[in-house]
Amino acid sequence: MPRSTSLWRATSDGVATRPLRANVTADVCIVGAGIAGLTTAYLLASEGRQVAVLDAGSVAHGQTGVTTAHLSNEIDDTYVEILRLHGPDGGRLAADSHTRAIDRIQTTCRRERISCDFERLDGYLFLGEGSREKVLDNELEAARACGVKVDKLPNAPVMGFNSGSCLRFRNQAQFHPTKYLNGLAQAIERMGGHIFTDTKVQSIAGGTGAHVQSLDGFGVDAQAVVVATNSPINDMVAIHSKQAPYHTYAIGARVASGAISHALYWDTLEYYHYVRLQSVSPDFFPSHGRLRRSSFYA
Repeated sequence: MPRSTSLWRATSDGVATRPLRANVTADVCIVGAGIAGLTTAYLLASEGRQVAVLDAGSVAHGQTGVTTAHLSNEIDDTYVEILRLHGPDGGRLAADSHTRAIDRIQTTCRRERISCDFERLDGYLFLGEGSREKVLDNELEAARACGVKVDKLPNAPVMGFNSGSCLRFRNQAQFHPTKYLNGLAQAIERMGGHIFTDTKVQSIAGGTGAHVQSLDGFGVDAQAVVVATNSPINDMVAIHSKQAPYHTYAIGARVASGAISHALYWDTLEYYHYVRLQSVSPDFFPSHGRLRRSSFYA
Protein backbone atom coordinates (compact mmCIF):
# COMPACT_ATOMS: atom_id res chain seq x y z
CA MET A 1 0.00 0.00 0.00
CA PRO A 2 1.28 3.53 -0.75
CA ARG A 3 2.41 5.42 2.32
CA SER A 4 2.23 9.16 2.81
CA THR A 5 5.37 9.58 4.82
CA SER A 6 8.79 11.15 4.51
CA LEU A 7 11.56 8.77 3.55
CA TRP A 8 13.98 10.96 5.49
CA ARG A 9 12.01 10.84 8.72
CA ALA A 10 11.40 7.12 8.34
CA THR A 11 15.10 6.33 7.95
CA SER A 12 16.68 8.46 10.67
CA ASP A 13 16.39 8.85 14.41
CA GLY A 14 15.34 12.25 15.70
CA VAL A 15 17.34 14.37 18.14
CA ALA A 16 15.92 14.35 21.66
CA THR A 17 15.21 17.92 22.74
CA ARG A 18 12.76 19.55 25.14
CA PRO A 19 10.26 22.44 25.11
CA LEU A 20 11.11 25.86 26.51
CA ARG A 21 10.02 25.74 30.14
CA ALA A 22 11.81 28.78 31.59
CA ASN A 23 12.87 32.27 30.57
CA VAL A 24 16.35 32.23 29.02
CA THR A 25 18.84 34.64 27.46
CA ALA A 26 20.99 34.26 24.36
CA ASP A 27 23.06 36.36 21.99
CA VAL A 28 20.81 35.29 19.13
CA CYS A 29 17.43 33.56 19.12
CA ILE A 30 16.58 31.60 15.97
CA VAL A 31 12.97 30.67 15.23
CA GLY A 32 12.82 27.51 13.11
CA ALA A 33 14.80 24.27 13.32
CA GLY A 34 14.99 23.47 9.60
CA ILE A 35 18.12 23.71 7.50
CA ALA A 36 18.07 27.54 7.43
CA GLY A 37 17.63 27.89 11.19
CA LEU A 38 20.10 25.22 12.27
CA THR A 39 22.72 26.34 9.75
CA THR A 40 22.44 29.87 11.13
CA ALA A 41 22.67 28.57 14.70
CA TYR A 42 25.64 26.35 13.87
CA LEU A 43 27.62 29.13 12.19
CA LEU A 44 26.92 31.54 15.04
CA ALA A 45 27.82 28.97 17.69
CA SER A 46 31.04 28.24 15.79
CA GLU A 47 31.92 31.93 16.24
CA GLY A 48 31.34 31.72 19.98
CA ARG A 49 27.83 33.19 20.10
CA GLN A 50 25.26 31.81 22.54
CA VAL A 51 22.26 30.64 20.52
CA ALA A 52 18.75 29.46 21.32
CA VAL A 53 16.62 27.77 18.67
CA LEU A 54 12.83 27.47 18.99
CA ASP A 55 10.55 25.32 16.84
CA ALA A 56 6.86 24.45 17.04
CA GLY A 57 7.65 20.85 16.12
CA SER A 58 10.86 18.84 16.09
CA VAL A 59 14.16 19.22 14.25
CA ALA A 60 13.55 19.04 10.47
CA HIS A 61 9.83 18.38 10.92
CA GLY A 62 8.83 21.01 8.33
CA GLN A 63 9.84 21.54 4.70
CA THR A 64 13.39 20.31 5.25
CA GLY A 65 12.01 16.92 6.21
CA VAL A 66 10.04 16.49 2.99
CA THR A 67 12.42 17.92 0.41
CA THR A 68 13.84 15.84 -2.44
CA ALA A 69 17.26 16.96 -1.14
CA HIS A 70 18.88 18.00 -4.39
CA LEU A 71 21.92 20.20 -3.81
CA SER A 72 22.29 22.07 -7.08
CA ASN A 73 23.59 25.42 -8.30
CA GLU A 74 20.91 25.47 -11.00
CA ILE A 75 18.24 28.06 -10.12
CA ASP A 76 14.60 26.94 -9.85
CA ASP A 77 13.41 30.06 -11.69
CA THR A 78 16.20 29.59 -14.31
CA TYR A 79 19.28 31.69 -14.97
CA VAL A 80 17.44 33.28 -17.88
CA GLU A 81 14.99 34.78 -15.39
CA ILE A 82 17.72 35.71 -12.89
CA LEU A 83 19.60 37.63 -15.59
CA ARG A 84 16.41 39.38 -16.66
CA LEU A 85 15.63 40.50 -13.14
CA HIS A 86 19.08 41.13 -11.68
CA GLY A 87 21.59 41.35 -14.52
CA PRO A 88 25.01 39.64 -14.78
CA ASP A 89 26.23 40.75 -11.35
CA GLY A 90 23.10 39.46 -9.64
CA GLY A 91 23.25 36.25 -11.66
CA ARG A 92 26.83 35.57 -10.65
CA LEU A 93 25.97 36.30 -7.03
CA ALA A 94 23.08 33.80 -7.15
CA ALA A 95 25.21 31.11 -8.80
CA ASP A 96 28.08 31.65 -6.37
CA SER A 97 25.76 31.51 -3.34
CA HIS A 98 24.32 28.16 -4.46
CA THR A 99 27.77 26.73 -5.15
CA ARG A 100 29.14 27.90 -1.83
CA ALA A 101 26.12 26.47 0.00
CA ILE A 102 26.91 23.00 -1.35
CA ASP A 103 30.57 23.44 -0.40
CA ARG A 104 29.53 24.55 3.10
CA ILE A 105 27.45 21.42 3.65
CA GLN A 106 30.34 19.23 2.51
CA THR A 107 32.80 21.06 4.77
CA THR A 108 30.45 20.79 7.74
CA CYS A 109 29.95 17.06 7.16
CA ARG A 110 33.71 16.56 7.25
CA ARG A 111 34.34 18.85 10.22
CA GLU A 112 31.56 17.41 12.37
CA ARG A 113 31.84 13.86 10.98
CA ILE A 114 28.18 13.83 10.03
CA SER A 115 27.16 10.65 8.24
CA CYS A 116 24.32 11.79 5.99
CA ASP A 117 24.95 10.09 2.62
CA PHE A 118 26.48 13.25 1.18
CA GLU A 119 27.97 12.67 -2.26
CA ARG A 120 28.97 14.66 -5.30
CA LEU A 121 27.40 13.82 -8.65
CA ASP A 122 26.38 15.47 -11.90
CA GLY A 123 22.95 16.92 -12.57
CA TYR A 124 21.06 16.89 -15.88
CA LEU A 125 18.44 19.38 -17.04
CA PHE A 126 16.33 17.85 -19.81
CA LEU A 127 13.40 19.03 -21.90
CA GLY A 128 9.93 18.61 -20.48
CA GLU A 129 7.06 17.45 -22.67
CA GLY A 130 6.28 20.08 -25.30
CA SER A 131 9.41 22.17 -24.54
CA ARG A 132 11.58 23.37 -27.41
CA GLU A 133 15.34 22.91 -27.55
CA LYS A 134 15.77 26.67 -27.61
CA VAL A 135 14.85 26.60 -23.92
CA LEU A 136 18.02 24.60 -23.19
CA ASP A 137 20.14 26.84 -25.44
CA ASN A 138 18.93 29.99 -23.69
CA GLU A 139 19.55 28.50 -20.25
CA LEU A 140 23.02 27.31 -21.30
CA GLU A 141 23.98 30.80 -22.40
CA ALA A 142 22.53 32.40 -19.28
CA ALA A 143 24.13 29.91 -16.87
CA ARG A 144 27.55 30.38 -18.45
CA ALA A 145 27.13 34.15 -18.22
CA CYS A 146 26.66 33.64 -14.49
CA GLY A 147 29.85 31.58 -14.20
CA VAL A 148 28.26 28.14 -13.91
CA LYS A 149 30.14 25.09 -15.21
CA VAL A 150 27.62 23.60 -17.61
CA ASP A 151 27.69 21.95 -21.02
CA LYS A 152 25.11 20.72 -23.51
CA LEU A 153 24.88 17.04 -24.49
CA PRO A 154 22.78 15.17 -27.06
CA ASN A 155 21.86 12.69 -24.33
CA ALA A 156 22.82 12.21 -20.70
CA PRO A 157 25.64 9.62 -20.47
CA VAL A 158 23.72 7.52 -17.98
CA MET A 159 22.11 4.10 -17.83
CA GLY A 160 18.38 3.51 -17.57
CA PHE A 161 17.22 6.98 -18.58
CA ASN A 162 16.94 8.48 -22.08
CA SER A 163 17.05 12.22 -21.50
CA GLY A 164 17.45 13.48 -25.06
CA SER A 165 19.16 16.86 -25.35
CA CYS A 166 20.19 18.08 -21.91
CA LEU A 167 22.44 20.38 -19.94
CA ARG A 168 24.97 18.83 -17.58
CA PHE A 169 25.74 20.70 -14.37
CA ARG A 170 28.92 19.27 -12.93
CA ASN A 171 29.80 18.64 -9.31
CA GLN A 172 26.33 18.87 -7.81
CA ALA A 173 25.40 16.87 -4.70
CA GLN A 174 22.74 15.10 -2.70
CA PHE A 175 22.38 14.11 0.95
CA HIS A 176 20.02 12.79 3.60
CA PRO A 177 18.60 16.03 5.06
CA THR A 178 17.35 14.82 8.44
CA LYS A 179 20.58 12.95 9.19
CA TYR A 180 22.44 16.14 8.33
CA LEU A 181 20.27 18.30 10.57
CA ASN A 182 20.52 15.81 13.40
CA GLY A 183 24.30 16.16 13.14
CA LEU A 184 24.04 19.94 13.14
CA ALA A 185 21.78 19.87 16.19
CA GLN A 186 24.25 17.71 18.11
CA ALA A 187 27.11 20.05 17.17
CA ILE A 188 25.12 23.11 18.26
CA GLU A 189 24.35 21.57 21.65
CA ARG A 190 27.95 20.46 22.08
CA MET A 191 29.04 24.10 21.59
CA GLY A 192 26.63 25.26 24.31
CA GLY A 193 23.63 26.16 22.17
CA HIS A 194 20.08 25.26 23.14
CA ILE A 195 17.35 23.81 20.92
CA PHE A 196 13.80 23.96 22.24
CA THR A 197 11.27 21.92 20.25
CA ASP A 198 7.49 21.67 20.67
CA THR A 199 7.63 25.39 21.45
CA LYS A 200 5.19 27.59 19.54
CA VAL A 201 6.22 31.22 19.19
CA GLN A 202 3.51 33.75 19.95
CA SER A 203 5.30 37.05 19.38
CA ILE A 204 8.64 38.45 18.22
CA ALA A 205 10.11 41.85 19.07
CA GLY A 206 13.32 42.91 17.37
CA GLY A 207 15.71 45.81 17.86
CA THR A 208 17.46 46.65 21.12
CA GLY A 209 16.27 44.23 23.77
CA ALA A 210 14.88 41.71 21.29
CA HIS A 211 12.45 39.22 22.76
CA VAL A 212 10.68 36.06 21.60
CA GLN A 213 7.64 34.93 23.55
CA SER A 214 6.27 31.40 23.43
CA LEU A 215 2.60 30.48 23.52
CA ASP A 216 3.22 28.84 26.91
CA GLY A 217 4.37 32.13 28.42
CA PHE A 218 8.14 31.62 28.46
CA GLY A 219 10.54 33.88 26.60
CA VAL A 220 14.02 34.36 25.18
CA ASP A 221 15.79 37.71 25.62
CA ALA A 222 18.42 38.23 22.94
CA GLN A 223 20.53 40.79 21.12
CA ALA A 224 19.06 39.70 17.79
CA VAL A 225 16.37 37.41 16.39
CA VAL A 226 16.50 35.37 13.16
CA VAL A 227 13.16 34.19 11.76
CA ALA A 228 13.94 31.03 9.76
CA THR A 229 10.47 29.58 9.26
CA ASN A 230 9.38 28.47 5.79
CA SER A 231 6.88 31.33 5.69
CA PRO A 232 7.82 34.28 7.93
CA ILE A 233 5.73 34.59 11.08
CA ASN A 234 6.83 38.14 11.87
CA ASP A 235 5.31 41.08 10.04
CA MET A 236 8.32 43.39 9.78
CA VAL A 237 8.77 42.49 6.11
CA ALA A 238 5.65 41.13 4.44
CA ILE A 239 7.39 38.39 2.46
CA HIS A 240 4.56 35.98 3.16
CA SER A 241 2.17 38.23 1.24
CA LYS A 242 4.24 37.61 -1.88
CA GLN A 243 4.42 33.83 -1.48
CA ALA A 244 2.22 31.55 -3.58
CA PRO A 245 0.76 28.53 -1.73
CA TYR A 246 1.82 25.77 -4.12
CA HIS A 247 1.79 22.16 -3.00
CA THR A 248 4.12 19.63 -4.63
CA TYR A 249 4.60 15.92 -4.24
CA ALA A 250 7.53 13.54 -3.98
CA ILE A 251 6.81 9.97 -5.00
CA GLY A 252 9.02 7.11 -3.80
CA ALA A 253 9.24 4.00 -5.98
CA ARG A 254 11.35 0.88 -5.71
CA VAL A 255 13.98 0.28 -8.39
CA ALA A 256 16.62 -2.42 -8.54
CA SER A 257 20.06 -1.32 -7.46
CA GLY A 258 22.07 -0.21 -10.50
CA ALA A 259 19.09 0.02 -12.85
CA ILE A 260 19.48 3.79 -13.20
CA SER A 261 22.75 5.72 -13.07
CA HIS A 262 23.28 7.71 -9.92
CA ALA A 263 22.73 11.35 -10.86
CA LEU A 264 20.32 14.24 -10.41
CA TYR A 265 17.67 14.85 -13.06
CA TRP A 266 15.15 17.66 -13.57
CA ASP A 267 13.19 19.07 -16.50
CA THR A 268 12.26 22.42 -18.03
CA LEU A 269 8.53 22.42 -17.29
CA GLU A 270 7.10 25.26 -15.20
CA TYR A 271 5.94 22.69 -12.68
CA TYR A 272 9.14 20.74 -13.00
CA HIS A 273 10.00 17.18 -12.11
CA TYR A 274 12.96 16.17 -9.97
CA VAL A 275 14.39 12.68 -10.01
CA ARG A 276 17.07 11.26 -7.73
CA LEU A 277 18.11 7.99 -6.12
CA GLN A 278 18.53 7.12 -2.47
CA SER A 279 19.80 3.80 -1.16
CA VAL A 280 17.80 2.36 1.72
CA SER A 281 17.86 -0.82 3.75
CA PRO A 282 15.95 -3.78 2.31
CA ASP A 283 13.94 -3.74 5.54
CA PHE A 284 12.32 -0.49 4.39
CA PHE A 285 10.41 -2.58 1.82
CA PRO A 286 9.75 -5.77 3.79
CA SER A 287 7.64 -7.40 1.06
CA HIS A 288 10.63 -7.35 -1.30
CA GLY A 289 13.43 -7.85 1.18
CA ARG A 290 15.40 -10.22 -1.04
CA LEU A 291 16.43 -7.44 -3.45
CA ARG A 292 18.79 -4.58 -2.81
CA ARG A 293 16.74 -1.46 -3.42
CA SER A 294 17.05 2.24 -3.96
CA SER A 295 14.30 4.76 -3.49
CA PHE A 296 13.58 6.61 -6.72
CA TYR A 297 12.15 10.08 -6.27
CA ALA A 298 10.21 11.76 -9.09
